[in-house]
Amino acid sequence: MEKTKLIGYISAILGGLSFGTIPIFSANLRDLGASSLEQSILRLFFAFIAGLVIILLFLPINTKMVRQSVKFSGQRGYMLQGLILAIMIILYLSSIAVGTPAGEAALLIQVHPFVTLLLGWLLFKEKITKSKIIALSFALSGLIILVHPWDVPSFLSSIIGDALVLLLGVLYAGYIMINRWNNKNVEGVSFLISVSWILIWTFLMGLPLLSIMKQFNLPPEIVNFSFENILTPQILLMGILLAVVGGLFPYGFIMLASRYLEASRASILLLSEPIGAMILGSIFLGETITLWYILGGVALLTAVVITILSKTKNEVISVENVTDELVEKNTKT
Repeated sequence: MEKTKLIGYISAILGGLSFGTIPIFSANLRDLGASSLEQSILRLFFAFIAGLVIILLFLPINTKMVRQSVKFSGQRGYMLQGLILAIMIILYLSSIAVGTPAGEAALLIQVHPFVTLLLGWLLFKEKITKSKIIALSFALSGLIILVHPWDVPSFLSSIIGDALVLLLGVLYAGYIMINRWNNKNVEGVSFLISVSWILIWTFLMGLPLLSIMKQFNLPPEIVNFSFENILTPQILLMGILLAVVGGLFPYGFIMLASRYLEASRASILLLSEPIGAMILGSIFLGETITLWYILGGVALLTAVVITILSKTKNEVISVENVTDELVEKNTKT
């Protein structure tokens, strides 16, 4: 396996696992009395500060790279990603605020590989191979087992939060596709600079969205706001962790993975997110890991393994074809 592909695989899996921390931090903030609006402001603000610091640190070290990242062609993509990410943050944190369990939220967002596969085929002519279909079949089976829709009362217990997360899954796919499209415009720019610009635009786009949201008659667990509340030490600390571990890390890993992998392949590997969320939810929130969770998690892991092994196999076949061609050429000579 090529070293660059290995970096892509590891980055995508780590991105998924770090995404799994988001509902954990959000649920802790909810339990501390922080509304979705307050959580969103904390995450947007601290992520903005982290992104600004990274760019300022890069400026004296590699001024040319920073200047390249400021070009409109690249900033256009960063702006679009920032807008989508701002909406995603608000939807995700709102779903947790209204009571969606952390593990369930991380599971429902996993509709994104199916949307990404279709968009990758339509926009980038990425092949829908047998291995991708098999991997997605395992992934879909895992999601069905995990959500177990046949248990109607449980399935419908938090329908509003579930709907928000499903919409988030579609936006997630769009984010990955825009990231793939914008790579050609920011070629040579460090993924750290790229993700920093996205976080800055997320802050700039997110504040007006939160102001608009405040005008609607939404539940208090979504729109309540108090400076006294968010400035308490526990909430501030959890907000910083949500912004850095749940913001800078996962989107940085996605940015890195998308430079070495197809968008659809990276999206499948990000299915490691619900596994991380389930484990962390059990440890820190006392959420029960049921038999359905275990069976579904195994199916998701199988999808990840098939994705990695199928790529390795394709690479081996490619090498063998090149070797055969060289041998044939030498024989003719």
